Amino acid sequence: MVAACFQIGVTRAVHGAVLAAVLWLPPSPTSAQYGRTDHVEGAISTLKRCSLPSPRGDHHTLIVALRALEDPALAPFYEALLTSPDWRSRIDGILGLAELSKERDLNLDLVLALPSAEDRSTAIRAAIGFELLKPKNLRALLDEPDVPSVDALVICGELHRQGQPFPANAVRSACADPADDIAGLASLLLMESGDDSAWKAFVERWSSRSDEIRNTTLQELARVGLLYRLKSSVRGLGELARKPNINAATLMMVNATALALEPKLGARMWSTFVERERSQALLLRAGLQLLAHEAACEAGLGAKLRNGEPLVDAIADAIDASAGGDPDAMASALEVVIDRANKTSAEWAIRRAASLPAPQATRVWKHLIDAFLGAPANAMALSPVVLDAATRLAGSNPELLEPMIRNADGERQVQEVLLLALCNASSAGGAAVAEKVRGQLSRRGDALALLAIARARAELTPQIRSDLGIVAAGGGDLDQSLLAQAAWLFVKSSGKQDSALEQMRAP
Repeated sequence: MVAACFQIGVTRAVHGAVLAAVLWLPPSPTSAQYGRTDHVEGAISTLKRCSLPSPRGDHHTLIVALRALEDPALAPFYEALLTSPDWRSRIDGILGLAELSKERDLNLDLVLALPSAEDRSTAIRAAIGFELLKPKNLRALLDEPDVPSVDALVICGELHRQGQPFPANAVRSACADPADDIAGLASLLLMESGDDSAWKAFVERWSSRSDEIRNTTLQELARVGLLYRLKSSVRGLGELARKPNINAATLMMVNATALALEPKLGARMWSTFVERERSQALLLRAGLQLLAHEAACEAGLGAKLRNGEPLVDAIADAIDASAGGDPDAMASALEVVIDRANKTSAEWAIRRAASLPAPQATRVWKHLIDAFLGAPANAMALSPVVLDAATRLAGSNPELLEPMIRNADGERQVQEVLLLALCNASSAGGAAVAEKVRGQLSRRGDALALLAIARARAELTPQIRSDLGIVAAGGGDLDQSLLAQAAWLFVKSSGKQDSALEQMRAP
């Protein structure tokens, strides 16, 4: 069940995670070949690896990088992948075509043509993770004969998440599944549709389990309750959380579901938790948890958190500011959290800032990056947080990144984080910044700047195209994922995409 349902939350972040992680991977093993004169040949050689199955799944990572470009010109490549001998490639082909479709909806005929039930299930769950299945097709899948009960469960959960009714009969049989998490989710879905008899039976079954299994199952049900927006789950899970020997980690996960789905009830559950659990680590986590949920930040809750420790009290100030509804006060409080922050609290502050009006959100993101520029020794530890903030900033105010990149001269890792943010933004403004800072960067930094330009512009100047060709042939110290993007953008700009697509066909 974990693989069936809960990987969906991870899948939704795959594109961004690939680009966030690749900055710190070793450079391409072809980087010594940048002296090629035929850069098209080198670029196509890189692209051919996308369709050559690897036991480690490296080709899948390359295909995901190409899918992130969302380029309609790649449709023939995805169509070719449908006949690949590798199951991952076949599913990547289906997902790639869905991402390019007008409605961003999966082609069910392609899914049903997959050779095995396991392939079909994997494709369906991945499509749900990428939000590529609309209600009409979700219902059509339920009408298929012999749909696996776990698939039916996931499909009904996704229908509910999208605010659509689901047929209760499609999940009823799963209530008797030997796996507790499957039976529990089925009973929660039925309770959401007004039938709580299955939940009562599940509670009796759950109560007979060991403490370890009860905690593990309750954590998983809290995750799916939140994932599928099952409001009825809040009270049911809350009752189980009050049973003996439920640990703090489980309580926090139940609280997270409650704070998101039933904010007032969640605030009461959160208050009970922090009144009882006063360790520094738990107070810190609980404070960040509440801070993430604006609707649950009621007046007076910050006082329940305070313990005199600077970071915890800074989070309490931010909770009070959120309850007060003053975006300037909230931005100031988040800046203090960042100043006192460890990696986790910085991550939460950046995400929470996204709900502020644009001027205040920009202020918080810029504050974090400025703080990072003053402490480059933290590059490896904080780079994912800074990349998140810089990518958000690049999407709204890319011109603010230009002086930051210039001021990071000599701090290669800092510059590369900011340049990767420009790549992620894929915007005209980001491309303009990348073009301005070229010439004062490391070779890798310059390659990232070229990629940012190529991702944002349909037409490249002859000089940019020539320089991109060197990168595409392996001369920019890029990892394989970004190298694949550079290679495709180069051959397309050079008018060689048909030749490249022909050689990229799955064997």
